[in-house]
Amino acid sequence: MIFFQKLFFLLLLPLAVVPHARAVVVRDNRALKNWKPKKVGRGALKGAGAPIVEGEDAMLGKKEATCSESFPAPERGSRVCPSQCRFMRYDPHLVCRYRCVTEAQCVSNPDMPSSIADLESGMCTLCKVSGCEKCAASANKCLTCKAGFDFIEGACLPHSRWGWRIVYAVLGVLLVAVLVWLIQLAWRPVVNQEALDAAVLHRSLSKTLHDEERRRPYPLHTNVCTEFIPEGGTGVLLHFRFEHAALHWTFFVAVVMGCVALMHNRFQVVEVVQLAPSHEEVYESCMALDVEDQADLNTMRMHFLYATAFVYVASFVGVLLFAISQRRTFVETDARAATMNDFALFCSGFPHETWGPVEPQEGEVGLEDEYTQFFRDSPWGDSVLGVSIAWDMKENEEDVYAVLDDAIARMEADHRGDKHIEARPSPPRSCPCLPDVEGQLLGVKQAERLEGEKVRTKSDEESTPQSWRGPAAVKGFTDMQTTGGIFVIFHTQDDMLRALETPLPKFRGTHDICIRHMGCEPATILWDGFSVTHTQRLFQFAKGICELIVLMVAWAVFFWGPYTYYVLSWTKVAGSTKVMEGLTGMIQTTVLGLLITVGNQMVYTACGSIARRCRFTTTDSRDKLSVSLYTFAVSLNIFLDLALLTYMAHGFQQDSGMDEEALVRNPSMQHALFVQLVAYIYPGTILLPFLLEPLAMCFVNFYIFSWLIRSRPDVTKLQAEKCLECAPFDLNRYGDIIVNMVLCNLIFFLTSVKIWWMFAQLVTSCVVICAWDQYRFLRECKRTEFATNKMDVCAQYLTIFPCAVLAGGLAFKYQGGQAMVKGWGRDTFLHERSEWLYVAEAMLAHVVVHSLLLYFVVPLFVRQVDPQPCTYVEVAEKSSCNWFNANPVHCMRSLHYYCHDPPHIIDLPGRAHLHKVNHDIHAYYEAPDFEEEESFLSQVFSKASESFEEAKIMMHDAKLRVASFPHRAKEEVARVSNETIARVASFPRNASEAMRSSTGSSPASTSRSSRAG
Repeated sequence: MIFFQKLFFLLLLPLAVVPHARAVVVRDNRALKNWKPKKVGRGALKGAGAPIVEGEDAMLGKKEATCSESFPAPERGSRVCPSQCRFMRYDPHLVCRYRCVTEAQCVSNPDMPSSIADLESGMCTLCKVSGCEKCAASANKCLTCKAGFDFIEGACLPHSRWGWRIVYAVLGVLLVAVLVWLIQLAWRPVVNQEALDAAVLHRSLSKTLHDEERRRPYPLHTNVCTEFIPEGGTGVLLHFRFEHAALHWTFFVAVVMGCVALMHNRFQVVEVVQLAPSHEEVYESCMALDVEDQADLNTMRMHFLYATAFVYVASFVGVLLFAISQRRTFVETDARAATMNDFALFCSGFPHETWGPVEPQEGEVGLEDEYTQFFRDSPWGDSVLGVSIAWDMKENEEDVYAVLDDAIARMEADHRGDKHIEARPSPPRSCPCLPDVEGQLLGVKQAERLEGEKVRTKSDEESTPQSWRGPAAVKGFTDMQTTGGIFVIFHTQDDMLRALETPLPKFRGTHDICIRHMGCEPATILWDGFSVTHTQRLFQFAKGICELIVLMVAWAVFFWGPYTYYVLSWTKVAGSTKVMEGLTGMIQTTVLGLLITVGNQMVYTACGSIARRCRFTTTDSRDKLSVSLYTFAVSLNIFLDLALLTYMAHGFQQDSGMDEEALVRNPSMQHALFVQLVAYIYPGTILLPFLLEPLAMCFVNFYIFSWLIRSRPDVTKLQAEKCLECAPFDLNRYGDIIVNMVLCNLIFFLTSVKIWWMFAQLVTSCVVICAWDQYRFLRECKRTEFATNKMDVCAQYLTIFPCAVLAGGLAFKYQGGQAMVKGWGRDTFLHERSEWLYVAEAMLAHVVVHSLLLYFVVPLFVRQVDPQPCTYVEVAEKSSCNWFNANPVHCMRSLHYYCHDPPHIIDLPGRAHLHKVNHDIHAYYEAPDFEEEESFLSQVFSKASESFEEAKIMMHDAKLRVASFPHRAKEEVARVSNETIARVASFPRNASEAMRSSTGSSPASTSRSSRAG
């Protein structure tokens, strides 16, 4: 019961924050405005303090303050500290407040171990030398360094500097070696231009093409948020809508916090808040404050509380409304677009049967024909078009694809009219003892690099072009078995829906058949996943999680750990604040950002490998696991980095005397931590990885492999095509965006007038992500289809965590903020430590409520839409991928077992031109002509030239209009004058006609009125 009471309280928290906090602010501001400081001559203290606590008025009337009592910043030259505690030290818990301490308290302060007592100024100042244990008379001169540091020319340098200098030198040498290799590679002679041309053409053919009259790329200005691209599927549309929604939300938060900052930028207290208490200029700024400025500080804190509540409520409601919009968009788009998903059911429960005889005998019925006849003899009848069997490829997957690759290579050679099937041998290398790294990158086999290998041509092989086909090519697959699962394809969608409600009889009288609609496209089916049981998949998942943990630990121990140890060796000591403000701090944050980028890329690769080894049956399920793992692993990396950030701030704590109470109560401390957090987030986390990704994908994947292919004669066209093929499009950007949102929402735990700037940078990051992903999908990725909204629904649940962080920040501000305003002079604020309990409860309550709303409430607002009627043949004529040619074993049996002419060719990106129409095997697609794509710069220049020509035409028209203006004006004046003269001349005639008509109509009207009477 107590839990539900707290849950109800936390849900009403945003409604309770505003009136309660406003009452507190009004009361404190009224107290501040009614307080007048007492003047005491030249040494008068200016009123810069907080609401006056008991005993402070008495202290202000004195020339000297009592020891360890907080007071506002006095004027320069005024003496306020007594002789027994003559040194003045700032109070880290409050803004612009100071205390009087003794020399022993100043020098041996555990919070500030490097502070010194300045006899001339009477201030307890800090040693500014990083790593110094004891400073000399000046704050910029060290007397003794800490353990682990060497004293060299007045500076303290860590012992580990030599090891890291060697590491940096080795990295520099490797970088120079790579640059030299790239330059040498670019200037190599071209000896295999034919393979490079074939690879470039295949790269263009494998992209997402507009498959209408001519196959051509989609324009770059295509609105991917509103226009459905059939080749990408509905999942791509939802993905880009999510990206743009994140951009709009980020812009909204930046505007809200920017309005708060604009409201308070006129306050002088902002200058103090943005300076650390130990800053050299903070004393002068504190002296310039008055009572109204302190009241402005209270108001500013409350305005930030209001803004946080508003952002939280708007984000929570907006996320739920967007989830409803996404699900409605999926249902409506899926109903409008007829796809292969509308014509197939998956039936399981069939017996595991083998391939069959090596060569089918006359009159013998194959498995496909037997299953098709079974379904047609069932209540489903002639509505069944055909079947596609799921085979157990676990042991023969590489051999199956090798047979298909060989068939594709031969058909491509026939299509191009090539004579050479294999490449020429490569010349001997200068260092044969070293491994051929370039050949391994290109996938060239050792047998193909043997010197003197014969170059085979068509004339060397069989005389007939189709003699390579036949049962002999697949005699090693006779032991391959089925998995008991079959896709049944129907003529129409109505046939499929009726069959889904109609039970089947037992197969061969003993096997019960289960029917279900998988809700996926044939291009998204992973045919090797049907042979894996649920237990095996769970085992692979657990194994992959362990490997991921080992990888992250190894990365932390061998790369991240040594670097952070080196950084912490001089940033966690006193005096490091100045170091981190300069060029060194920028370099360290940049290097940390590069480490984050490399670590995230490793995690991305590992998560993709784990998801692939689990062998799911659809790419949607595989991608959902990959993105979830990636988001979790990257979040774990971020928490480690935040821990590093905390330790890096240890030096700042020593420089400013910060403790937990100061962190919660002092806005300047919060702003300082805000600066540290921003240095971590931007640009290393939210911008730099997305700026480096285009460089890696475009430069490395295209130019380096192009230079390698054209300079090596032992690379076949098929190998060149595989090397230069674009990478598939992925949906891991869901995880990237959500992690960035969580990171930036952590800033709401702090109070800073620069929060808007952080979200403005997040807007920049989202713009870069949206622009690059659109270009990547349309130009730099091969055709990839996402047919369902599984990944988007998963992302809707992942958006719970950014909102939960906002709820925690609101609870923290509400608890801590109220205590800060109520009692500036009290020391009991953190004794109970209850504010963190409220933060945890607020986050947990939001997670529970948000999850329940997404699971139960959001689906109630989504209505089902009736699909448009369509037949399988109509869809198959426009789609290169169908339920038959997506199945690799089915294509292999069509090629070598049944010897169809033309056969089913495995549908791969860039191979659509190999498909031929054959109605007997339900192959209806034939690719239209391909239209060569223009380069990005060519499109920019053509668009610019078109705009320039349009501008020239507009300028010419404007000149003609200006030149003809006097003549047209003269004609217009003459026309108006003539019309006026004609009207004046005709006025008497018109008037007389009007009088005659009026006189003639009077008797008639009189007679009508009399008859009516």
